[in-house]
Amino acid sequence: MPARRPVLWIGLFALALMGPALAADLPLKPARPVHPAATPASPATPAAKPQGPDAACLEWTDGCRVCQRAANSEVSCSNVGIACVPKTEECTRR
Repeated sequence: MPARRPVLWIGLFALALMGPALAADLPLKPARPVHPAATPASPATPAAKPQGPDAACLEWTDGCRVCQRAANSEVSCSNVGIACVPKTEECTRR
């Protein structure tokens, strides 16, 4: 009986070494297609400017930012907060 024990351990060791060799022959998963990331708008490209609820509104807010319309119809807005959820635009000054 004691002579069989080393043979058993050698057999188990050989089986353990065969696992990676057999796994190398398995087919690979197909690679996921790489989609190009959306390119950010360059600073030279003007973004869509907010127009406001109507043309008579001089200042409005959506709960995240405040926008104002100057006398020459130029619109300027504040920055949006990091965790803000915008609501519908609401006129605050006419």
